[in-house]
Amino acid sequence: MDTTPGPALPPTSAQPVPTIALYQQWLARERGLKFDSYEALWQWSVTDLHAFWQSLWDHFELQSPTPHETVLEAAVMPGARWFPGAQVNYAQQVFRHADAAHAAGHPALVFQNERMQAAGTPPLQVSWPELRRRVGAVARRLRAMGVVPGDRVCAYLPNTPHTIVAFLACASLGALWSVCSPDMGPVAVLDRFKQIAPKVLIAVDGQVWGGVVHDRRAVLREVLAGLPSVEHLVFLADVDGAAEPAEFAAPGRQAHAFADWVA
Repeated sequence: MDTTPGPALPPTSAQPVPTIALYQQWLARERGLKFDSYEALWQWSVTDLHAFWQSLWDHFELQSPTPHETVLEAAVMPGARWFPGAQVNYAQQVFRHADAAHAAGHPALVFQNERMQAAGTPPLQVSWPELRRRVGAVARRLRAMGVVPGDRVCAYLPNTPHTIVAFLACASLGALWSVCSPDMGPVAVLDRFKQIAPKVLIAVDGQVWGGVVHDRRAVLREVLAGLPSVEHLVFLADVDGAAEPAEFAAPGRQAHAFADWVA
């Protein structure tokens, strides 16, 4: 039997062009730079920092209301400051092509968990307009709580659309975001969250893993007990639809239902 490899199949129109290939095409067209290997591109990226990072800014057309003075203020660590003078909002960058993506029929999110798979439920698709609406709704609630740029918002959430919505809402306000998976125990979570003293904690009641429901409300109580800085808990009832945020309210800490925020 002939085991000689045959010729590589040419890419078809159905195969997307890798982002790095598009970037290399842009470099050749706009900067006159051509690299014959990934290694060569990498070597350039770590030797000419200013040119490389400025090219990424230009290629991805990042938007800032104020221009940056330079790419890297000083090559020192710690203390390196990149693009001083610029103001980049992550949520703005995410949504700036939303209308075009929606018009082309591309969803913003496609999600499926093991419960949906077991039930034969098709993946959930969230459109760009719907994602923008949910993010705006959560951002308005956070702003009403007094969340301002620099405030910390922490999340005890799995990898679901709720988490994406909450993160983008925080980013739109300039709040700092930190997240832990609900499979983590109270000690590990507090090791991370206590360092930044969050004003808001967004948390789920549990998760399903391997067909088993894991109720994490006891862990959540321990986490809250170790975070006196939390003024607001935003509670997501996922595994127990009857769970109420009120059971986590305490003096100096209000509790809210995430479902009410995005309704």
